[in-house]
Amino acid sequence: MVSRIATGIKGFDELIEGGFPAGSVALVAGTPGTGKSIFCAEIAYYNASKGKKCLYLDLEQKADQLNNQLDDFGFTPAKVKNNLKVATLDSADSALIENISNELSKTKYEVIVLDSIESIVNSSAVMEKGKDLSMEQIQNTVFPTVMDTKTVGRLKLRKLISNLIATNATVFIVGEKVEGAQGLSRDTISEFLCDNIISMNYLGVGSSEYRSLQIRKMRRSGHEKGFVLFEINKKGIKLIKNKSI
Repeated sequence: MVSRIATGIKGFDELIEGGFPAGSVALVAGTPGTGKSIFCAEIAYYNASKGKKCLYLDLEQKADQLNNQLDDFGFTPAKVKNNLKVATLDSADSALIENISNELSKTKYEVIVLDSIESIVNSSAVMEKGKDLSMEQIQNTVFPTVMDTKTVGRLKLRKLISNLIATNATVFIVGEKVEGAQGLSRDTISEFLCDNIISMNYLGVGSSEYRSLQIRKMRRSGHEKGFVLFEINKKGIKLIKNKSI
């Protein structure tokens, strides 16, 4: 029987047999304004409220901004402060992967959110130094190979996901899609590295506002295949019952 991590998002867990497989890595991808960060923050808060140790690694906001966002949706960070840690790291730091690894080693987390991978892929093209260099990287210090920022970012991303998998936590990675572009993420590789993919969409029609999500991949689970409409209200994400497209 597959152990699962519930999301606490009403109506969502029944779409994936009760929750995400424990220890899996999920990509939550979408264009700006589709609710990616809210989706992941709600999962982290819910699990922290159930006594699980949770970590929200924020590479884009200040910790108080995320706490304010939780407050806006009726989630009280102070109630789960012993179980939910919000850590902000500088994505431009050349030692970013090492800093994240150090953070992961401090506590045995059950749920981890990384927001977002674009901060890694588009960060400065400086390789980490020291004991973590691969043989290929060592060789390149003797016979240098020119690599652009995106290539270095992808190497960092692969290493980071490997480190996250090693924690055995259930991981949620926020990724950005480019409107109309090929692939499910801006970096075009994270969808192949993750076990699960939630694709989030925004549809504005006249004065109306619609959002939908689609479960594009869910290893070790049966799942809903179609687009499911949802709204973002004062209590967070709410699936629109019996509405799929």
